Amino acid sequence: MTPEQRKRASLDLTLTYFRSYFKEWRLAKVLTIEKLIKDRYDFYGSLLPEIKKWGEHDGTETIAQEIHNGLYHDAISQCIQYIEDLFALMEATKKKDYFIRNIVTYKAGKITEKIKSYKANNTTVSKDFYIPDVKFPDSKDQQEITDGVDRLIELVDDQVKFYTKYWFFYNQYKHGLAVPMRPFGNTYNEDQVKKDMNGEMPPYVVAYDNLNIKAATSKGRFGFKMGLMMPGFTDNVRPFIGDLEKENNFLRFVFPPDTPNFDIDLLVDQAYKTRACINILVGNYTNEIAPEDELRKFQLPIDYKKNTALNCSYKVEND
Repeated sequence: MTPEQRKRASLDLTLTYFRSYFKEWRLAKVLTIEKLIKDRYDFYGSLLPEIKKWGEHDGTETIAQEIHNGLYHDAISQCIQYIEDLFALMEATKKKDYFIRNIVTYKAGKITEKIKSYKANNTTVSKDFYIPDVKFPDSKDQQEITDGVDRLIELVDDQVKFYTKYWFFYNQYKHGLAVPMRPFGNTYNEDQVKKDMNGEMPPYVVAYDNLNIKAATSKGRFGFKMGLMMPGFTDNVRPFIGDLEKENNFLRFVFPPDTPNFDIDLLVDQAYKTRACINILVGNYTNEIAPEDELRKFQLPIDYKKNTALNCSYKVEND
């Protein structure tokens, strides 16, 4: 296979991939979780005969606490994976002739490192999202493009910040055993269930950590402004906190960094932002590798919630 033949084959396969790729799937999942949270008693009501086996009462206590908290963790997980999708696509597009190889079998660890170290600025975002360095003669047009680039930089920066803050929760949830769905080991009583039904019991979303304070602080998994919460603070544990800590063998809660303003609306908003970034990237890359005519086209975001974009085109001389 010659380089030119590989190029043509890769182009066809890449376009086939994009035609099959549903960019809104993780957004749909987060919106589904939002609906499940709001309608959890109606939805899980049909499952009560099974759910009641998991708790101590009629099953509504499990819906109020464990399922409620678990749905939040699942939404966080979807948002984190959505951001990984974005950066995996970004990395795969850097080698056009090997896009399929690099998108289907990418290494998640390298993508995680890429996200956490990424600096969103005009140079990096313009390069990674295929925004050409062109000047438009009309000052109004040029200002719209400048504003669009600034919005995209802000959106990408939001991806990095969210990922950095919530990756630990995703990681603990992914492995399952490090997430306390029933944080204090107590089943909700009838009064707490009634409060939850009335929206008076916010979710208690936490993850377990076992690292000593110094190590956890260096990894961004502990901050004194959140306070130190240690479940299982019994008479057998209290005298040996120092020894247990040195052994990375004590149990500690890690709270969402946005506590007390942590809400499903925050996660839904994040999913919309990621969807917008992926749409811009895929659209611009497709126009880069398979232009429809002599004009070159690219997009910039306008309103990420409405999924509207600024469509730009320019002519490349001697292309």
